[in-house]
Amino acid sequence: MVLQIILSLFLSLFAQSPIFETNASSVTYSMRHKLHAWEGTSNQVNFVAGWNEKNQLEKIAVSVKVSSFNSSLPSRDLRMLEVLDASIHPSITFNSNFIAYTNDGILVKGKLQFHGVTKDVQTIVKTKRINNRIEFSGTLPVLLEDYKVTRPSLLFVKADNLIQIRFQCVFIM
Repeated sequence: MVLQIILSLFLSLFAQSPIFETNASSVTYSMRHKLHAWEGTSNQVNFVAGWNEKNQLEKIAVSVKVSSFNSSLPSRDLRMLEVLDASIHPSITFNSNFIAYTNDGILVKGKLQFHGVTKDVQTIVKTKRINNRIEFSGTLPVLLEDYKVTRPSLLFVKADNLIQIRFQCVFIM
């Protein structure tokens, strides 16, 4: 019995936490203007997770560089770097302070820091398990003016204030 307890403790020390799969993870923003809509995606997402003994998320931290977003139009990406003051505020970060597993998904609350402004946000994260992979995905609506971002304009018409931030984070179990 004592040997079994010691062996269990020893194995738990070396049990692996899920591994973040960088190549399959992304953050995408969607913006709209009266004349067109566009998206920019970054696959350079830094993600740190704390897991419990059931391999459930307990804490997360996400960071993505503003300069890593690609909308497939270099002039637009350059303009976004200017609008977002990327030289002063180079990263967008999120740190959770509450995670609860619910019937609808995972309720995640935390602090989003964007353009030098930090605000409390929350979202429902969906999970999908496929073999030894687990995918976390969701959407976070953001009002640019809440983060003191001057909305870009085209032909004197400003882009919508609301943007959607979609994320997908993949782990190997």
